[in-house]
Amino acid sequence: MSERLLNRNFFFVAAGNFFLFLSFYALMPLLPFYLTQEYSADGTVVGLVLSCYMVSCILIRPYCGYLLDTMNRRTVYILAYLIFSAVFSAYALCATLWFFIILRIVHGASFGCATVSGGSLVTQVIPRSRLGEGIGYYGLANTISMCIGPLLGLYANNHLSFTIIFLLLTATGLIGTGMTLMVTIPPRNHTPVKKITAESLFIKSGVVYSVIQILAYVTYGATTTYIAVFADQNLVGGLGGWYFTCMAIGLALSRPFAGKKVDTGNIASLVICGLALAITVSISLFSLHLFPHYLRPGIFLTTAFIQGGGYGVMHPAFNTIFVRLTDEKHRGAATSMFFTSNDLGIGIGVLAGGIISQLFDGYFAIFGIGAILCLLSLAIFLYKRDSVVRLMN
Repeated sequence: MSERLLNRNFFFVAAGNFFLFLSFYALMPLLPFYLTQEYSADGTVVGLVLSCYMVSCILIRPYCGYLLDTMNRRTVYILAYLIFSAVFSAYALCATLWFFIILRIVHGASFGCATVSGGSLVTQVIPRSRLGEGIGYYGLANTISMCIGPLLGLYANNHLSFTIIFLLLTATGLIGTGMTLMVTIPPRNHTPVKKITAESLFIKSGVVYSVIQILAYVTYGATTTYIAVFADQNLVGGLGGWYFTCMAIGLALSRPFAGKKVDTGNIASLVICGLALAITVSISLFSLHLFPHYLRPGIFLTTAFIQGGGYGVMHPAFNTIFVRLTDEKHRGAATSMFFTSNDLGIGIGVLAGGIISQLFDGYFAIFGIGAILCLLSLAIFLYKRDSVVRLMN
């Protein structure tokens, strides 16, 4: 494979990823408002309903990884993307909370499969010597969508009906599907394994890194789902959408830098740095209500930037660790484990955030718990640091 990184296939996979996450992030901050307004749901119900999405996303990913390793990866990607796009339109027809829950389960499964497929495809079109760098640039598609999506979603919430918003998100998903149709993937030189086994779904050596990643992403899950409501509760409500923008700036600045550092063998230092920043974020959000009102906006947006930097360096680092744990023919399973670990942490944050908001009359407590979990994650990673260094050599 050519050492050229920015090729045609890379562009279209990244573009498809951008539109996938644009629609995802545009809808995410709206759902607590939608469930409250349309179904009179309280915090616990909101958390349970939203966590259904993550649960189905998590459960489908190991099997999607198997499909990607035994079938045409491009076909799996396109099918998952089409289903993901179509569900937005189905939301517009939703009449009951139970129907909405079913749609969220289908939506989560299709999103889980689409993200694993895209992540697997992009590793096929990136030169191995520039894998970390390529993953870093690929992640910029997520970053830009995170910057634009919540702002567009919250703006639309103030000016459009939810039905129109759902239809616009359907169109966004279909544009992304069109991008995936432009991708051509090199053939793979191996015989697919047809029987499903534990080894075909999971990488045994990756379990400890899954635990580390899960613990690290609880705060991220709570933040991306509840930050708009959290901002209202802490008198910085007008900055809820801008939190995502500042976080996206931190991500945009850190991901390409982190990707290059990964390729030079500095992966352990990047994870340690990222976890330290995640701890800082959790403590800052946990204690925001203790600061005077005039200081809160600056602290709030600075925290967003720090969060972007922290998770921006962790994302390509963890992704590369999982890819390096196995060979190309099991790349789907490795990518699936990476995304599954990511989503388990986010899902725990979503579910716990809704429940804890009821117990403590606010979302601040979940960030205190997140700080403790990030500290535990850091401790485990420090124990495994030498193994990570050997993996990269």
